[in-house]
Amino acid sequence: MKTSRNDDARWNVRSAGGIDVDRLERSLKLRVRRVGRGRYRVWGGREPHWVDLYTRRLPRCDCGDHLWRDRVCKHILAVLLREGDEHVIGSLAELVDRYRRRPDAA
Repeated sequence: MKTSRNDDARWNVRSAGGIDVDRLERSLKLRVRRVGRGRYRVWGGREPHWVDLYTRRLPRCDCGDHLWRDRVCKHILAVLLREGDEHVIGSLAELVDRYRRRPDAA
């Protein structure tokens, strides 16, 4: 049986604070490059960041939002989108619904 590289990630959305739709929206503008097993370089914001999906059963990022607020940051969300995480992709529906409800979306 062939396993994808996503099968190795020890990711639990709820235990990591859930998915903030505002952060998810900001993550859509970022670029991601896989640089090793579970390691990613993310750029497109103020400065580039490193994301590690395979450490201590939770993803990690070197940005202040993740380190100081202990939240799932936009960089982690960008990486999870790149890797096809079903929870993050599912949250895109909430983002789309938000834009559909806007008065200027018609």
